[in-house]
Amino acid sequence: MSETIYLGSGKTATGQYGEFFNITINLNKINEHPDVIEEFKGTKFVRLHVTKKSKTDDYGKNVMVTWNDTRKYKEEQESKKENKSLPF
Repeated sequence: MSETIYLGSGKTATGQYGEFFNITINLNKINEHPDVIEEFKGTKFVRLHVTKKSKTDDYGKNVMVTWNDTRKYKEEQESKKENKSLPF
């Protein structure tokens, strides 16, 4: 299980077509945690999880951006497969 890695923050904005998230990504945080960068068919990308904060911070930011670690999900799925193959 990995720890939550915070990569940025932002604010919600309401426009003509609904609510939007204006976010800022801290590239230094990505450099500090190079394992957040994935590669698929020669293309590099970062999976993000954008969530509303329960409370607005001192800078008016009410959105947080964290790394969406899919390894947790994969480990859970593998564990379930192993448990299903037991004969008892």
